[in-house]
This record gives sequence, C-alpha cells and structure tokens, in this order.
Amino acid sequence: MAQLNHYRKPRILHASGGDRRRNAVYWVFGLLALGLIGFGIKQAVRSSLFTLRSVVVEPLSSNYPLSREQVLEMADIRVGFGSLFDLKLAPVESRLREHPWVKGVILGKQFPGTLSLRVVERTPVALLTETNGRVLYLESDGSTFEDRALVYPGELPILTGFSSTESGVLRKINTFVTTWFGPDVIPGLKLSSLSYDEKLGLRAMISYPMKNQKVMRTVLELGLNLEDAAELPIERLKKVLQYIAQRSQPASKIWLGNGKKIVVKFSRGP
Repeated sequence: MAQLNHYRKPRILHASGGDRRRNAVYWVFGLLALGLIGFGIKQAVRSSLFTLRSVVVEPLSSNYPLSREQVLEMADIRVGFGSLFDLKLAPVESRLREHPWVKGVILGKQFPGTLSLRVVERTPVALLTETNGRVLYLESDGSTFEDRALVYPGELPILTGFSSTESGVLRKINTFVTTWFGPDVIPGLKLSSLSYDEKLGLRAMISYPMKNQKVMRTVLELGLNLEDAAELPIERLKKVLQYIAQRSQPASKIWLGNGKKIVVKFSRGP
C-alpha cells in the first residue's frame, strides 16, 4: 500500500573549509576598511583646515550697552587653538547668559573654521522703581531684569507704584504706554514718568514743545486705575495738547475725567 505522506528530512549544507576561509578574509578586510575610514575622519577633524580661526558677532543695536569686544570677552573662545568640531557650544552660551543684558544666544558652526554668534538682546521700555527702592528694567512682554550699573544709554520713562511680580499688569502698562505715548501718536510728546497711587490714581508726567520752542512739562491725571485710563479718547487729548502747544503759557495739569471732560490748569506767567 502506497504511503500518502512522505516525510523528507531537511538537508543541512555545510560550508567547505575554503568558503570559511574566504568569509574570514572578507570580515578582516571589512574591519580594516572601517578602521581606516575612522582614522581618516579623525585625522581630517584634527587637521588644521578645521581649526577655529574667527568668531563673527552679528551687529548689535545702537543703544545696546554691550560692545562686540565685551561679548567676545564674555564668550571666552580661544581662536586659533583646537578644531571647530571639538568646540562645545553649551559652555559658551552659559557664560554669555550670565550677563543681565543677554536674553539668549544663537551659535552656529560655519565650516571649515568660523563660529557665528548672535546675541538675543534685551530691549527695555521703562524703568520700574519698586517701593523697596529696587530699580528694574521692564521689557515689552512684561518681564523685568536687574542691572545695578544702570548702563542703558537711552531715555526711558520711570514707573512707580507697580510691582515686578504683577507681570500681567506690566504688560497692560506697556500696551497703554505704546498706545498713548508712542512716537507717532502725538509728535514731540514724551512720557517722563507714570505713577499709581490708591488715592491719587494714575498720573503721567509728560513733556511737549510749545509755540515759543520751549519744552514744557505737565501732569496728566488719567483716572483711578489703568482700565479707566485705557478707555480715555486719545483724539481728544491730541486736540487739547495741540491747543496748549500753540500757547506761550504752559499748562500745569491736565485732568481727564472718564472720557467725559478734559480740564486744563494753566501755570502763571509765561
């Protein structure tokens, strides 16, 4: 009787001695090739072609208190020694960020031998004086930073009656100052200070040019709080200030009442 199922034992192929020797030779040559490639790359990296030869600092703003030379001194990068491949960027960034005026650093390796460096600058919009006498710089995003040397060369308005812990309020103040006292809102008008007091409310000290070409100062009474002041009509204030600027008699105080009326008190004398 014929068997229906046939079981065939698998065949095991054995490599001959010659095949084994050839495979071993291939492996040896492969490892040697990889070693030579790695050695060549290492030698190329160590080559003088990739020596760090220059650090390019992107231009800084005109009012920025740090110079290119100061930035390079803080970065402490040894030019002419070592390969650009071996340069660690993290320590360089850490050294630069220790300075209060450096908000961030962008570094880039430009082969064969150049490092590019861009400082993310801090751009203050005002000086914040706290009740404890501490003076901070305020940025447009509501953040603050301290520099006891106060080296910023630009003219900044002074804020009093506010706290550095109230970042939301500080952002609103920046929006308010930009909206009311920006360079294109009322030509010639400058904000000297902005203060808040629970009894007196919000006050702004401003300077503006008069008809006789003198620059005069006056106080703007802006209401009890920032929200009320933000609702005051700027166009009406523009008309009042234009009227005052055409006179030779300066105004000592301008009171703006909830957008309903504007009262001007003139000083005595010219």
